[in-house]
Amino acid sequence: MARRAKPLPAADLEVWTRYLRHVRPLRGVHVPEPPPPDKPGSVRPEPEGVRVVAAPAPPPALPQRRPGVAIGVAPPGLDRATWAKFRAGRIAPERTLDLHGMTAAAAHVAVNALIAGAVSRGMRCVEIVTGHGRRTGGEGVLRREVPIWLNDQPLRPMILAVCHPHAANQGALRVLLRRLRS
Repeated sequence: MARRAKPLPAADLEVWTRYLRHVRPLRGVHVPEPPPPDKPGSVRPEPEGVRVVAAPAPPPALPQRRPGVAIGVAPPGLDRATWAKFRAGRIAPERTLDLHGMTAAAAHVAVNALIAGAVSRGMRCVEIVTGHGRRTGGEGVLRREVPIWLNDQPLRPMILAVCHPHAANQGALRVLLRRLRS
């Protein structure tokens, strides 16, 4: 038994045609014309059998518990002496991960494994070498993506601070890890 397609309500058709403005149609496919815009002060007739209900108020925004990690910025809760030692490179990395030659997907997995493994072993500092990227100009993909990954779940709660090991070396990141509390 074949089903008949119901005609789209005017509101759905309007949303669909707004979406279609950003899509190039395939050859031979008919794209419906957008409905005429509403005139100010006019009231759109309601489709039969449809009850209009006011949209519920959006839930209140929850405060963000931990702000994102910024490279080279002292995080709240870290004492000045530890930050100075970390920033000056006097806290040596216990493990180093070199991402040269890796794809973004493989590098993402490797960064997650490095941070999670280092935290579980009680390490305090690790280094991630991203490289400078393409020499023809611009920023490398990994150099741009690694800070984003460090701010995403599940890594963000494990990280206390991030900085470059030296001002002249923007192709590597030192990561100060949080200590596990038992």
